[in-house]
Amino acid sequence: MRDFYESYLASGEPRGVIRYGFLSDFAPGDEDPADIESMARLHINAVQFYDWSYRHDDLVAPTQQYSDMMGKRNDLAVVREKIRQCHEQGMLALAYGAVYAASADYQRQHPEQSLYSNEGEPLCFIDTFYIMNPSRGNPWRNHILEEYRRTMDELGFDGIHMDTYGWPKAAFDFNGQPVYLEDEFPSLIDEARKIKLRSGAAPFIIFNNVGGWPVSKTMLSAQQAVYIEVWPPYERYFHLGMLISEAKKSGKPVILAAYPAPFRTDAPRRALECQLILSFVIGMHGASQLFFGEENGVVTQGYYADYSRLDLESVQAIRAYQDFLTQLEPLLTDPTMEDVSLTHQGWDNKEFVFTPEGSADGEGGKIWYHLRQNRRRKAIYMVNLQNNNSLWNEGKNPPACDVTVTMQIQMLKKPKAVWFASPDKMQGAQQPVHYELSQTAQSLTLHLDVQLFRSGVVVVEEL
Repeated sequence: MRDFYESYLASGEPRGVIRYGFLSDFAPGDEDPADIESMARLHINAVQFYDWSYRHDDLVAPTQQYSDMMGKRNDLAVVREKIRQCHEQGMLALAYGAVYAASADYQRQHPEQSLYSNEGEPLCFIDTFYIMNPSRGNPWRNHILEEYRRTMDELGFDGIHMDTYGWPKAAFDFNGQPVYLEDEFPSLIDEARKIKLRSGAAPFIIFNNVGGWPVSKTMLSAQQAVYIEVWPPYERYFHLGMLISEAKKSGKPVILAAYPAPFRTDAPRRALECQLILSFVIGMHGASQLFFGEENGVVTQGYYADYSRLDLESVQAIRAYQDFLTQLEPLLTDPTMEDVSLTHQGWDNKEFVFTPEGSADGEGGKIWYHLRQNRRRKAIYMVNLQNNNSLWNEGKNPPACDVTVTMQIQMLKKPKAVWFASPDKMQGAQQPVHYELSQTAQSLTLHLDVQLFRSGVVVVEEL
């Protein structure tokens, strides 16, 4: 993680996966580094400081101790200490800062900066946060950008987590003219990235595309990652793949804020199964997940301060999966690996043949075979959903036992190496796989068997 942090300070651009965590407790006396240390053990290298601010329109409090807009007690001394601890662990510290939220007092003083309904009423979120107009030329834009600058200069944050609520997508300005927010967000992001800090460093910017909107407009703007908060109707595993595939067209790291609700709503074991499968699915598509923070906490809903605490068994299992995904990062994020899941298996496609037959897109009740390849390597990711459905945010049953998976893979030549790895076996170590070769009328065919429990990957290295 230290390499990630130092490389960003030197170049202004991240290298590799951004593993994002969160903090939301900044009460007086809460300087204990146990929360930062627990995130470090999961390889987190960037931390969102959630609801640390005084007011959404006046971020840095005028006093050391204060209450935020939701009534939560905070202390600027604790915020500063947590930033220092993040830096000590090689983590970037990002300040939460909504792009268009303001207090009622601010809105009353600046009605010309608000967004309005078609009936001329100022828009307000959960009866607390008034929605301001971030359009070019509106004074609110200059105001919030100045708040971002002041926050980073005065407290030492490395950047801003620019939050949105997914609503409104369009509204009216003070003069009754329509405002389409998807047209305004990209330039707002670009301006935030250009903020001049006393340190000379460039701000690290992450923007929240709630429900995947408007990622096609924002992903090429000057932010360091494409961040998507996942909500219905993106409910199934294949929806996650769709979101990641679109965002990866940006060429930037992709983060899904996918909150495992079963830690709040279901039995601990079913919640753990949900998260283990979810993290593997996100990882095999080449992205990372925001879900973990504080001291062994997991965010299960939109308000991070109501996080759920994990038991030791869950923490250890989640850590094993995060170790595995970190270890395989070069494979998982290789931009040359093409997804051929829907073109190279099933029907009359003989490039990959599996027993038991499975699914190419995470269908419930089957083994999911996710295929990626280039001309030097083939990777077959497997997820055992035989006793589970395809809904990513529901509790899951643990696998009953290992499943023998038989593969036939068409080859142009004899492979250099074949190996299998799983976060469920041998601490994720790569294990050589015995295989046999046969010649068919079409090609050389590789035959092998592996024992799959919950998830794993077979990699064929070609000469």
